[in-house]
Formats: sequence, structure tokens, C-alpha cells
Amino acid sequence: MRFEFVVRSGNEAGRTVTLSTGQTIALGRLKGCDVVLDDEAASRRHCTIAARENLCVVADLQSANGTFVNERRIASIELEKGDKLRIGSTVLELLDPNAPGPGVRTSTTSLSIVETRSQTLVQRAVDPTKLEFLSQISRRKDDADLLASAQKYLTTLHKVSDILSRASGVEALFDSILSAILEVSGGDRAAILMRPADGSGEANQVDMVAVRTKDGGATGAVTLSRTVVNDVLEKGISAYTDDALADERYIGGESIVKQRIRSVMCAPMRTTDAILGVLYVDSQAAREFSEAELELLAAVGNQAGIALHRARLMAEVERLFLDVMKAIASIIDAKDGYTHKHSERVAAFGVRLAHQLGFDADSRAVVELSGLLHDVGKIGVPDAILNKPGKLTDSEFKEMRLHPLHGARILSNIKSQKVVSLLPGVKYHHERWDGKGYPEGLAGEEIPLLGRLLGVADFLDALTSDRSYRKGLALEEALQMVKDLEGKAFDPVVVRAAVELHDKGELALPSTPNPDITKVETAG
Repeated sequence: MRFEFVVRSGNEAGRTVTLSTGQTIALGRLKGCDVVLDDEAASRRHCTIAARENLCVVADLQSANGTFVNERRIASIELEKGDKLRIGSTVLELLDPNAPGPGVRTSTTSLSIVETRSQTLVQRAVDPTKLEFLSQISRRKDDADLLASAQKYLTTLHKVSDILSRASGVEALFDSILSAILEVSGGDRAAILMRPADGSGEANQVDMVAVRTKDGGATGAVTLSRTVVNDVLEKGISAYTDDALADERYIGGESIVKQRIRSVMCAPMRTTDAILGVLYVDSQAAREFSEAELELLAAVGNQAGIALHRARLMAEVERLFLDVMKAIASIIDAKDGYTHKHSERVAAFGVRLAHQLGFDADSRAVVELSGLLHDVGKIGVPDAILNKPGKLTDSEFKEMRLHPLHGARILSNIKSQKVVSLLPGVKYHHERWDGKGYPEGLAGEEIPLLGRLLGVADFLDALTSDRSYRKGLALEEALQMVKDLEGKAFDPVVVRAAVELHDKGELALPSTPNPDITKVETAG
């Protein structure tokens, strides 16, 4: 099987990378990598992508800035079609898993900026809120036509606003912006040029982060004037030409002739106090843009800039939230001398089980967070009990069994729907299928699925991790113990998922060094 990725943003947007089953490629800034990333946020060897029989696995190589999948920082994860892998500002999307073509290859998509001036260029400082184009056509239209034009303009902007508001993240927003540009302009090809989000780079540096044609075909090469880009970035001026073949910006640009580019528009993508980048659109054959369409593009630029700023803030909040959750998990594991990265491993086991059970990406994210925080209630367990080297007394064990309730109570103070969604895993991962678990003695499907799933993941890690008094069991032995408890402690459906994963060689986690530990785990 072959897997194809396309670079959606970064310095090489439009590039494609293809690998076949059994192939593993390395990505990073080092020239020896299979995919060399011209991205300062990338480490020398940042991550790998491994193609297995029917799936791709991306693994972070302890990079400085992290590897993200769908804006969630990962150590290792299986990818699905449509997943977006981000390394710094470079984003790769997994496309059709049966894409043809061997090896790593590069498309011809490019956008260059040249130092030329235009003789046929129209430049305007557009205020999209004033409907200025209506005053230009009012002399040659009656009131009914004028009203129809205004209605079409406002309807179009409302539609664009709806498109942008439904985008779930930065990369989805890029796709939505391109859709809006092509919808508004009727153009053949659209692109987004962005200033570096972190403010790095030279003055007026821009990179093409996304490009699309209306028919989804190859985009070819595009040449843009440095003068136009600078004016857009520095002055917020929108510009268009109705005869690209006669425009000095395109001297030497063979694609203009080959692709019959007729007309070009550029407009700033802005927030209330900053210009983030440039929107570009061109048309072919006889299609010419008008000043009315330039105003619409400028209006899209205003909406897109605000939407992008909001999406970036939300992505940052999501990353901060996940980092905080991981920090809390580390504190829990440090408090309990039994464990080292136990919560991270439970989360990883849980995500694999969830994938096998058919959970979608959002649901798997809930599993991951719930796994990271499943033992947060141990904060409320006295250290003398939590770190007792010997066997717990009945009263001590009763206190230990309260940690799921402590965890649910602690997290319920966070007024977030995301936190609410992970509470069942925190509260019920020690319940048993036969009703003999805790804290509430629920049985069978009374136990939320998230709790049943994490119960298996927690048990697997407890058995396979090293302890001071024993080495961790082999995964096959641990899995046999899980199978022996099928229908007793564990949900048969979840047990079968674990067995199926093991049969495919996809259950085992990467081995991690364990520190010296001096305590015996009592309550998982």
C-alpha cells in the first residue's frame, strides 16, 4: 500500500511525499533526512513516518518544539486519511492511502516574488464596509438594479462568513479561505501568502502557505511582484490587473502564457491592527476581474484575517490545555513512586484501543486526555498510603479506592465541556464488568465505555511495567491475563479489540527507560 502526503503550509506548500508499505522516512532540517524541512522550528531529525501494511505511524524523535497531529502534540500515533501533521509551520496532510507512485517526489507548485513594477496595475485602499463600488455603477443602473447589486454583495459576504466560521482549526481555515476566494471571485486559482506567525524572518517576508485551483488540478508556478506584495503588506492596498499578459510583473513567467492567465487580484488579510498576509487569485482565458470583485476580495481578507487570528488563539489555547494536562499527569506520576510515565502509557494504550473500536479523531482525543488524567485523584490520597512499601491495610485500601472520586471531583471544578467529556474515564476506570469494582460497583454496560476502555489500558500498563520487586511481564503474558478476565473484570468487546491489535502487531508501545523505583503498585 502507498500513502501520499501533501504539504499544506510552510515554505514548500504543494509538495507531495509518497511512501510505500515497509518504508520509513525521516523529516527534519538535517540534509541527510529523506524530507528536508526549511523550517527553523524543525529539529535536525524531527520525526519519522513509517508505512506499515495498512496504516502510517508518525513518531517524534524527541524534537525541541514537538510534533503535532491535528494540533495535538504526540509522541507516536497512527494516522488516518485527512490527519494533518505539523512540524513548526510546516503542515503535511495524509491523502489517499492508495496513492500511486514510489518514493518521495516534489510537485511543480511554486510562487516566487520578483522585483518589477507594473504599468497596468490598479491599486486601491479599499474599505469593504462602504460599498464604494455601488457609487461607481449607480450612474448607469436604476434603483432596482442597484439594490440587487447591494443585496448580492451582502449575501456573498454572509456566505463567506458562514464558511469561515465553520472551520475547526488553522489548516481547515486555510481551505475555507481558498474556497471563499474562488467562490467570490470566480477565479481559477487562489493562494494565501503569510507572514511568519512568530514574527521571525526579514521585513515583509511572506511564504505561500496554501494554494488551490477551482478544479483541484495542478497549480503550476506563479510569479508575483515584490512591489505589489510590499504595498499590500505595508499600506493595506488592494490591487488588480485586467491584462496579466501585458503586466511587467510577469515578464519571463512562462506559466502566464502556458496557462493563459488573464487577470490577477491581490488583497491584504488583516485583523483590526495588523496585516497577516496576502490573498492572491488569478483567472484564465477571457475572464477579467472588476473593481467590485476587488472590493469583495478585500472584504474576504478582512474576515479571513480575523478568523485566522481567532483560530490561532484557539490552537494556542488547545496546546496550552494539553501541556497543562500533561504537566498534571507528570505530577501525579511523580507523587506515586510506583510509576514512571504511567499516565502517558495508559493514554497511548487507550488511543490504540479506541482506534481499533472505531472511535473518530475527536473521541480518541477524549480518550487520550482521560488516560493522562485517570489517576489525578491520587493527589487526594495521603502520601503515607500512596507510598507505603508494604501491603495496605483494609482501611488504607479503602482510602486508596477513593481516588477515582477525588479525581472526578477535582476536574469537575473546571467549567469546560472538554473536561466534562473525560470525567467518565477518570471516575470509572476501576469498575469491573461483573460489578465487583469501585467506586460505585457498576456492572456491564452500566459502566461508561470510556471507563471500560481505560480499565483495560490501565491493567495492561500495570502488568507490563517494571517494578522494584519484579520485571514487567511480556505483553503476551499480560494480554493472556486480560483474556482470562474477559467477562469478569473487563468488557469482552474491549478485550477483543486488544487481541486484534496484538494480532496485527499494533498493541505494543515503544519501550521507555524506567528509573529506579522502590515501591509496589497497589491500586493501579
